[in-house]
Amino acid sequence: MSELIPIKVSPFISGWLKYTDFSILFFNELSIRLYTLPKILFFILLFVVVSLMPLNSESRIVRVGVFPAAPLVMIIDGKPEGLFIDLIEYFSLKLHWRIQYVEGTWSNLLVSLEKGEIDLLPAVGFTTERLVKYDFSKNPVYIDSGVLFTNPKFTVHTIFDLQEKRVAALKGSIFTTGFINYITSFGVKCDIVLTDNNEAVMQSISNGEVDAGVCIYSLGNELARNFSVAITPISFSPIALEFAVPKGRNSDLIAGIDLLMPPMIIDPDSIYSKSYRKWTMQPSSYKLPIWFWWGILGLLILGIFLVSWNFILKQQVNLKTRHLELEISERKQAEKKILQALSEKETLLRELYHRTKNTMQVIRGLFILQAIEFPTNKELQQLVKNTEDRIQVISLVHQMLYKSHDLSRISIKEYTEELTSLILQSFGIYNDRISLNININDQYFLLDTAIPFGLILNELMTNSLRHAFPDNRKGIISINLTNDGQNKNILEYSDNGVGVPDGFDFRNQNTLGLKLIHSIVEMQMMGKVIYKNNNGVSCLIEISTDLYEVRV
Repeated sequence: MSELIPIKVSPFISGWLKYTDFSILFFNELSIRLYTLPKILFFILLFVVVSLMPLNSESRIVRVGVFPAAPLVMIIDGKPEGLFIDLIEYFSLKLHWRIQYVEGTWSNLLVSLEKGEIDLLPAVGFTTERLVKYDFSKNPVYIDSGVLFTNPKFTVHTIFDLQEKRVAALKGSIFTTGFINYITSFGVKCDIVLTDNNEAVMQSISNGEVDAGVCIYSLGNELARNFSVAITPISFSPIALEFAVPKGRNSDLIAGIDLLMPPMIIDPDSIYSKSYRKWTMQPSSYKLPIWFWWGILGLLILGIFLVSWNFILKQQVNLKTRHLELEISERKQAEKKILQALSEKETLLRELYHRTKNTMQVIRGLFILQAIEFPTNKELQQLVKNTEDRIQVISLVHQMLYKSHDLSRISIKEYTEELTSLILQSFGIYNDRISLNININDQYFLLDTAIPFGLILNELMTNSLRHAFPDNRKGIISINLTNDGQNKNILEYSDNGVGVPDGFDFRNQNTLGLKLIHSIVEMQMMGKVIYKNNNGVSCLIEISTDLYEVRV
């Protein structure tokens, strides 16, 4: 083996060597140590030829296609950026390119590259099929794969969940072809909806126009931030992304890229390594902007102000609380007095009802005692009996009010049952000779309504017991009370007694009972009375329920 020979290199050549980042040579104070003399001569000749090339040629115009494929290629505020764009800018400096960016859709740019309308296209997936149309760089810049995205409302666990579903995909994309081959291998059939760009794929998913969509993983993660989509575990077609030129053309572009890429791949501080970390990895540290610290200061000042303000408010609240406690105490005293007054009022009213009931009983007793002095006067005895029954109607109402929780109303059902029982007893009917059929809804009548109702019922039932069932014959008295929902109560009274003769005129009778019924119903209760003579006597009475208001 030959001895190592130090060779002095001109500043021009050494500068070129440093400029082109050749990692094959090692420099030490502008000296090159090579192992054989033939290799020395070969590299000297190579350096001279390459170093003279830029001096004898003008800057090369390179038309580069750009399309939305963040973070590899994208356009922000009209300026191309991304991992591949950083490399292209670096290549343009090293290889003296003058870049002209051409925007377009992915499918249109592929056609333009094939026709030679553009010179270079970044982020092109390498396949044997495309090798027929394009030439590729040797070193992959990025490895990516296709991923399936879905609407959040549609859950996908396996590829079989896509059977007969609509799937959006980019027209001309290698991942679209890869997805079709992937589902075909499993026997799954989908309706493929082709779009002009990946944003349209995501928009179709988000709008519900399709069930799922195919997108490259790197770009899909970026787009998912702006659309209502969800990534699935289904991925396919991992592929190397490289630079591509038209087949058989622009070989110098590929040669320059292949010359500059290898040393950058192994250098952690190269443009490639830094750009890769910048665009594909989350930053490990983030410098907080100045406005953040101003915001913290503002929040601190605001916090001090709020604490002070809270202290002031707390003092005011304590003061108000003391006033409120005093006011509440005074109101409780007043409420106690009011409750005491109400209790006294309730006691007074109950006592009044009780005394009224007793007074009515005393009056009733006086009539009875007075009638005893005329035992042979049947008309007087009957008059006293009628008066006694009517007083009992009024007395019973006061008795029930005295026992009731509500000092204004009584249960008309309970009142009717007790009143009819007392009427039967007053006629000496204690057995089942006369049956009562009472059907009354659970209603509550005011005092001003209950007394007239009781008087009406007393007169009707008294007439039935006197005239409808002669010779102790058995019979039935029916009493029905309903509300028509329009502030009217309808009383249907009937008996199955002997009835009255044909042509009997109830209105033109001279008896006090019938006159009392007509007077109370039509003059006092603003209602009407209808009589019928059919298998006994029946009477239909309508009375208003909103004539009086609560007064107690």
